[in-house]
Amino acid sequence: MTSAFDWEALSRRLEAARAALAALDRPDPAAQERLLAERAAALAAAAAPVERPADGVEVLAFRCGGERYAFDSAWVARALPLLPLTLLPGVPSHVAGIAMWEGELLAVVDLRVLLALPLSELAEPGALIVLRGEDNRFAVLADAIDGTRRFAHADMGHSLPMLADPDASYLLGVAPDRTALLDARRLLADPTLVVNADH
Repeated sequence: MTSAFDWEALSRRLEAARAALAALDRPDPAAQERLLAERAAALAAAAAPVERPADGVEVLAFRCGGERYAFDSAWVARALPLLPLTLLPGVPSHVAGIAMWEGELLAVVDLRVLLALPLSELAEPGALIVLRGEDNRFAVLADAIDGTRRFAHADMGHSLPMLADPDASYLLGVAPDRTALLDARRLLADPTLVVNADH
């Protein structure tokens, strides 16, 4: 014999469910404030700028004459494959020639000659790095481009056998992996690297 169904219990459960649903429709100022505060915090966290290390410099690393070098990316306009060069008579030996880029004639500097790198380490250049300053722009030859990196200032020593006299060179520092950071600002300000109608 089966027991009778408890309709009263079912009615109580249905009434409790109806009351709970009705409570969801009633505004709860405290709950709304909590929800708005949580959403505001989430939006603020998403909009916050990405933290970057305060100590360090982003560089474009490249190879030249068997060594690794880099320029501060702030001075690099573009890295490109080697363009056809036109030789110029009467220019310093470290000026490899001129190249046409974006409708502009660029002097092309051979760092291997400028830095007096051993000739036995010379490789065929395959790229150009266009440096730009406020009043000057030129390109330097590179064997290959290694890409961008970040160097910590604290890690930049000053010992590189290839550049015996750092005070008289374009050297800013040397990373632990022996990548030499070159002073693009000084290069751009050097009048011997400017090729124009007067030079």
